[in-house]
Amino acid sequence: MENQVVLLQGSIKQPIFSCKFSKDRVSQMDSLSTYWSGSNDASDLNGGRRERKGWKVKIHDLSGSAVAAAFITTPFVPSSGCDWVARSNPGAWLIVRPDVGGSESWQPWGKLEAWRERGIKDTVCCKFHLLSEPQDGGNFLMSEIHINAEKGGEFFIDTEKHMRTVTSAASPIPSPQSSGDFGALSPVVGGFVMSCRVQGEGKRSKPLVQLALRHVTCVEDAAIFMALAAAVDLSIEACKPFQRKIRRGFRNSM
Repeated sequence: MENQVVLLQGSIKQPIFSCKFSKDRVSQMDSLSTYWSGSNDASDLNGGRRERKGWKVKIHDLSGSAVAAAFITTPFVPSSGCDWVARSNPGAWLIVRPDVGGSESWQPWGKLEAWRERGIKDTVCCKFHLLSEPQDGGNFLMSEIHINAEKGGEFFIDTEKHMRTVTSAASPIPSPQSSGDFGALSPVVGGFVMSCRVQGEGKRSKPLVQLALRHVTCVEDAAIFMALAAAVDLSIEACKPFQRKIRRGFRNSM
């Protein structure tokens, strides 16, 4: 499945990317295999285990080159004793960009975890970490947002807003100078970075993404946020309960 990503300037729509989604299995020989935490054991594949895995999103520039991607790395599976993806065992995406070594090699950029919170109104929690090189001090929590599972909502990275809501944070949340700048993570709170609006489960979503210009130094910088927005959008579907109650009339007709 392929969609077009456009830049909105008033009423003008300018195509800048294409977005391709697939549900292919990822080979053990894939360049991301060292980051793959899902099981490839035959008992999992053939034993009827309920899981959502192998989903991939690739963002291409107008020349057709892949400039960003998102891969499910931890399958979305129902947690023990329930029928949904719970906080105790969240599904996860790896957000990546092409490595300088070649178009088939990917460099990790971020990790998105998602799970379902049950309540009067179910929500899907999306938790995003920016990944960095070990010498830069590890990974950084950039956002943890609850989105209404039925109606959808907004996912955002806004370090000032996050600091106001997560007062127990052990350390300041940094803000990258650009989406690809792993070495220049600043301890100074950087404010708004990006936001995207997504629809609820079962609805066709066309995420509207907004970016802070100071975090985008080139077209490729924007692409990585498109991949993140797509992963957030697909997480709403990935976190749906694995079984729905069958309507009485439908059950009687079988």
